[in-house]
Amino acid sequence: MKRVEDNNRLQMMSSDEKGIETENKEQSWKPFFHLLRSVKLPWALIIVCTLVNLLQSQLGLLFPQYTEKIYAGDFSREIAGTAVAVVLGKALCMAVYQYVGRYTSHLNQMRFQNYIWRKLSRLPLSYFEKHEPRDLISRNTEDTLTVGEFLSYGISRILSTVYGFAGAFILIFGYDWRLAASMAVCLPLCYIVGVIAGRYYFKMNNRLQGKLADMTRYFSAVLPYITLVKLFGQENREEKNGEDWIERYYKTSFCNTLVSTAVSFATTMTTVLQTLVIILMGVWLVRDGSIDIGDWIAFYMYANMLNNSFTIIMNIWGELKRNQGCCARIAAVTGIPAEENPGTLGAGEISGDMEFRNITFAYHEKKVLDNVSFTVPYGKMTAVVGPSGAGKSTILHLAERLYTPDEGQILWGQKAAGEYELHSWRRAIGYIPQDAQLFAGTIRENIMQGVTGDIGEEQVRRAAMQADALEFIESFEKGFDTEVGENGTKLSGGQRQRIAIARALLMNARILILDEATSNLDAEAEYAIGQTLKELRKDHTILMVAHRMDRVKDADQIIVMEHTRIQGSGTHEELMQSNELYRQMVDLQAERIAV
Repeated sequence: MKRVEDNNRLQMMSSDEKGIETENKEQSWKPFFHLLRSVKLPWALIIVCTLVNLLQSQLGLLFPQYTEKIYAGDFSREIAGTAVAVVLGKALCMAVYQYVGRYTSHLNQMRFQNYIWRKLSRLPLSYFEKHEPRDLISRNTEDTLTVGEFLSYGISRILSTVYGFAGAFILIFGYDWRLAASMAVCLPLCYIVGVIAGRYYFKMNNRLQGKLADMTRYFSAVLPYITLVKLFGQENREEKNGEDWIERYYKTSFCNTLVSTAVSFATTMTTVLQTLVIILMGVWLVRDGSIDIGDWIAFYMYANMLNNSFTIIMNIWGELKRNQGCCARIAAVTGIPAEENPGTLGAGEISGDMEFRNITFAYHEKKVLDNVSFTVPYGKMTAVVGPSGAGKSTILHLAERLYTPDEGQILWGQKAAGEYELHSWRRAIGYIPQDAQLFAGTIRENIMQGVTGDIGEEQVRRAAMQADALEFIESFEKGFDTEVGENGTKLSGGQRQRIAIARALLMNARILILDEATSNLDAEAEYAIGQTLKELRKDHTILMVAHRMDRVKDADQIIVMEHTRIQGSGTHEELMQSNELYRQMVDLQAERIAV
C-alpha cells in the first residue's frame, strides 16, 4: 500500500538525511549569485527602492543637525520649516518605499516561481522519482517568497543602512572624539553577536524547513488514503503519528524561538550598554563644559542612528544567511540538467516500425533489461507479457523516451530516437496507463489534454464514443463540462480509464501504448474498447502490456519476458506450441478462471 510505504519511509528518515541536499549544507554564495544572474529581476524597480531609501537615510542624517540648532535657541522660520520638511520627506520616502517594495516583492516571487517551474517541467523523470513532490512544491512557494521579499527590500536596505551608518559614524567624530571612541569600543561586540546569529540562522532555517516539509509530507501521504485508514481502524495510530510529527516540528520551532530570543536579548544588551556609556560620558562632558546640551542631544541622536543601523546590518546578515539556505535549496533543483533533446526531426517525419536494438537498462543500479531486441511492426498489435518484474513497463517507458537506455538504441523508421525532437516523438505516441491520471478540470479539458491545433466538438464526441465514454458523460448534467475533481476523484476508476483512452484516441497518435489499460473496466466496456482497438489497428501501431492472457490472444505479435530477457516471440498459437513459459501462464490463468 503506497500510503503505508510513504509513512514508513517518513518514520525511518530524518529531515537532515533527506530534506536538505548536500549542496545546502555548504555555506556557499555561488547558488545565490547564480540565481541573480539567471532570473530576470525588475532591476529598475529595485533601483528606485534603493534611491528612495538612500534619500530617506540622507534626510535622517540631516534631522539631528536641525534639532541641535533648535535646542541651541534658534527658532527661526527657516530652521523650523526645514526640520518639518525633513520629517515629512522621510514619511513620504517611507510610503513610496513600502509601496514600490511590495509590488517588486510580488513581481520577484512570480519570476522566481516561473523560472523554477520551467526548470521543473524539463527535468528528467528520474529526478522526480528520487525527490518528494511536496518538497519541490515548498521550494517553489515558501523559498521563492523568502528570496523574492529579500531582493525587493534587502538590497536597498543594505545600501541605505550602510550609507546611514557611515554618515553617522563620520558625523559623531565632529562633536567629541571621546564620545566617538566610546561608541567605537562597543561596535566589535555587536559584530560578534551578529556573526554568531547569522551562522545560527542559516543552520536553523534549513532544519526548520526540513521539519516543516516532513510534517507536510506526512499529512499529504495520509489524507488521500483516509478511506483505508478508516477501513483498517487505524485512526488512533495515525493520530499518534500525526501528533509525533507536529511535536517534532514544534520542538524545532521552539528551540529556534529560544535561541532567537537569546540572540535578540544579547543584541539588545549590547545596545543598552552602548546607550549607558553614551549617557554617562555625555553627562560628564556636559558638566565639564566640553560640550553643550545641544551638541550632546545631536550626538545622542546620531549614536542611536548608528546603533539602529548596525542592528539592521546584523539583521540583514541573518536574512542573507537564511536566503543563502533558500537559494541552495532552489539551486539544487535548477542546477539539474534538463532532459536531453538533441534531435531536429519533427512529428511529420515519424513513421514506420519501431525497433528496440540491443537494449540494456538498469533502474536504481538494478538491471531491468538485458540486451533486449525486438521490432514493433507498423499497423500491428504487439503485446508484451511475462511475470511481475520482468521489465514490461520499462519497455513502455523507454518507448516514450522517459528514460534513456544504458546500452543499445531505439529506432523509429530506421532512424535513431535521438534524431527526433523529443516533444514531437512523444506527441506521436498515445499513452494509456493502468491507473488513469486526470488533471483537475472538466472532462472536455482532460480529453483535449496534449492535443495541438483546433479540435471541434464532433471530434471530441467521436473520441469519447470510441472509448465507450460518451454514454456516461452525457448522463451528467453538464456533460463534457463536468468537473472531474482533483485527480479525477469525482469519477469512478472505469470512467477515468475511459477518459484516458479517449484522450489518447483524440491525439491521433501513430502508436498507442497501453499499460494494462483495460484493467479497471467492466466486461461490457472492455469488450467495446477491444472492438475499437481492432478498428484502430488498421492505421495505428499498438504496443501493449497485459497480465491477463485472454487480452493478448488477438495480438499480431507477443513478446514473452522473463528475468530481464526475451524468452520468446510469436503469435498466440505459435507460442502455445513452442514456449513453455507462455503456455504455463495461459494454463494457470485458465485454471484460476475455472475455479
